[in-house]
Amino acid sequence: MSEGILLEALEPFNYKENVSLQLQSTFKIGGKARFFFQPKQPSQLVKLIQILDENKINFLVFGRASNIVFADVMKTDYIITTRSMKHLDIFNNEIKVEAGLPLRTLCYRCAQASLSGLEGLSGIPGSVGGAVYMNAGAYGYTISDYLTEVRVYDRKQKTIRILPKEDCGFDYRESLFQQRNQCVLQIKLKLKKRNQVCILADMKSIELKRTQKQPLDYPSAGSVFKKPSQDFHPALEIESLGLKGYAIGGACVSQKHSGFIITKNQATAKDVKRLIGYLKEKVYNKTGISLETEIEFFE
Repeated sequence: MSEGILLEALEPFNYKENVSLQLQSTFKIGGKARFFFQPKQPSQLVKLIQILDENKINFLVFGRASNIVFADVMKTDYIITTRSMKHLDIFNNEIKVEAGLPLRTLCYRCAQASLSGLEGLSGIPGSVGGAVYMNAGAYGYTISDYLTEVRVYDRKQKTIRILPKEDCGFDYRESLFQQRNQCVLQIKLKLKKRNQVCILADMKSIELKRTQKQPLDYPSAGSVFKKPSQDFHPALEIESLGLKGYAIGGACVSQKHSGFIITKNQATAKDVKRLIGYLKEKVYNKTGISLETEIEFFE
């Protein structure tokens, strides 16, 4: 199918052209999406993916881009965000929620319903789908702890499937969805009843800790590196090397928390990539451990 005919087929999805990805990312860096899609419900996302796959078109899907570095010049023309897919249902202690809802919104809606289990996640700025993709966690809480199933579009089987938690490959900052053969549409959670005042108090306490410890007043993508083991903290190793405040171009190791890279002074994705490479090299030379990033690079 020619590009002209393909774009005619894609007209019902109300795409925009030449959209700045800086405005989509918490890092506030990145190039432009030639074609940018924001489907409003899972069925629309599925249809869009089917058309692109049938035409062998490469594309990228993200939620709120809180864990992503977009390239300065994007090689992928077709970019999709799930952020308009936000429907939420609560019935007793069970929740069904679409992938694009902000995780913080989910946490507070559950708290208002006196449902406990997500308190430590309320400060994470990503989407529900992104949290499941990364198996996001903080302060002893992990999204997969209370998750029971995930509704996905399986690109290989070309069908919608419901995966029980046990089939999702959850581990520390890992899931089956990182293989990108399945796209998260909706999840189901089963939480515990608890006093609303106690839930909100715990959430506020944890959010205060975040504010005190993390550089939330600068653009970033959160913690840069995975912990290779429970007793190895990349931030402490970076700090011990005297690299707090170290910068390459506009990308800088935070003075407040050395596990974060912040951006300022017209930073580029290339700056971030070079700084991450430098930090990995220094930590490896000292410890013999190769760090893996939590953040992902979209090109």
